[in-house]
Formats: sequence, structure tokens, C-alpha cells
Amino acid sequence: MEKYSALIVEDVKETSDYIYQRVSMLCPAIAKIDQALTLSEAEEFIESYRYDIVFLDIQMQTGTSFDLLKRLSDRGAIDFEIIFITGESDKEHVLRAIKFSAIDFLYKPLDDGELVVAVNRALGKRETQDLSHQIKLLLQRMDERPAVKSNKIAFHLHSGILQMIPVDELKYLEADGVVSKVYLKSGETITVNRNLGYYKDLLMLEHDFIPLSNRILLNREYVKRYNHQTLTITLTDNTELPVSRRRGKELKEILSERRGLSAVFSTFISMHGGKNKRG
Repeated sequence: MEKYSALIVEDVKETSDYIYQRVSMLCPAIAKIDQALTLSEAEEFIESYRYDIVFLDIQMQTGTSFDLLKRLSDRGAIDFEIIFITGESDKEHVLRAIKFSAIDFLYKPLDDGELVVAVNRALGKRETQDLSHQIKLLLQRMDERPAVKSNKIAFHLHSGILQMIPVDELKYLEADGVVSKVYLKSGETITVNRNLGYYKDLLMLEHDFIPLSNRILLNREYVKRYNHQTLTITLTDNTELPVSRRRGKELKEILSERRGLSAVFSTFISMHGGKNKRG
């Protein structure tokens, strides 16, 4: 078995020791684990050793882990996977920035199952991608006001590759078990390593995405027409998607209130050639 190394950056010694103990017990592939109690100490560790994973507490007494990442990024010194360790008190916009960047994070106290999944995912993509794009997206988000929308989102593809995609190119997302399918404006479909619930919070809060059911999340910019009688919605490319009864009433209200959609909102079906129908 290949052996890996990790650095824990946490300024509370008891918490750092707890993380050390859980990682040692649950992640046997990690053979070397160092602990840094300050950001400056963490920087020294990273400059002197090539770690595979760095566990980063977000808020520390001497600053934030984003300060450390900014300094390392400016020097091109980020050559490791990141797993953020966060408390419930960390601001919502910080967690959204992390999610948009497709970087893993774990809540304190650690859940053993989530820890193992995050570590395995990090080690699995360790050799397949460059983290610099994710870090740049994350730092860009942190430099912006919390209310500013992110125009890109990072997806971990089922193949293990990271892909950055402009949000306005997403037509809709569809649940497929524990993963999701993302349908793009270009006609391409990609499979990503997160369930649909993960993306709902991100895309509904900052962008015009609406749930058609528990399985489909739609970008409203691609709506052409909604038929409330048959509970189907037609997209600008004539794809038809089903709407659940529960969401149908909500959708009718949302779309009828939206400026500019009154002309296309209809309770009857217009016939179109070459419709792409999804069940």
C-alpha cells in the first residue's frame, strides 16, 4: 500500500490531537502526520516537506487559513490536497466559497465516516489534477463581498478530473443515486461526484435555479414554457422535463411572477418538432 503524509493546522492543541488520533486510526494509508499550532509554523512545515493532504482549521487566533493559502498561492507553493475543518459558527458565505471551489470540508466534531470519505477522495485525485485553479477560485470568492455571485463552479467529474464551468452554462442537474448528472448549454452531459442536495444550496441561494422535483434542479434562464395541466416544462432547446405535483404549484407561482415570462407561461401545449423528452 502506498503511504501518504498529512499536516494538521489547528491552534487548539486538544482539537489537533483529536484530529491526529482519528486520522491515525481511520486512515492507515497516511503514515506521517505533523501538527502545526500557528499559521507561521504551518508555513514552515509546508516549505520543508511535501505533504499529500493538509487539514486546515478555517479560523485561527493569528488569522485565517485563507491568509496562509494566499501567501502560498502567490509563491506557487500549493502542492497538496486541502480538507478544511470548520465549526458551526463559520460564516455561511465562507462555506459557500469552499463548496463552489469543490474543496472538501468537515465539521467539528468530526464524523468518522465523512472523514474517511474526504481523505479517500483527496488521495484519489492527488495525482490527477492541479489544485491551483480551485485555490484561485476560492481566494477570489473570499476577496468578494458575501453578496456577490460566483460566475463559475468547480465540479469533480466521476472520472476524477476537476472541471470549472460558468454557472450560466448549466441547463439543469439531475440526481443519479449518490452522484449527479449536469446538462450543459453545449449539449454535453457530465457526471459529477456529489449528490444533488449538495448543489441545491449553492445554486438556489445565489443563482436562479429552481427544483422541479427531488431529482431535477433547473436553471430558470433556460425556461421556455410551463404546462401546469401536464406538469411539464419546456426548455429553450425544446427539451421537456417532468415536474412533481408538489413543485408544480410553487413553480407556477414563481414563473408567473417572474418578469418577462408571462408571454411564454401557458396552460396548454404547443406542438414542436424534434422535442427531447426526459422521463
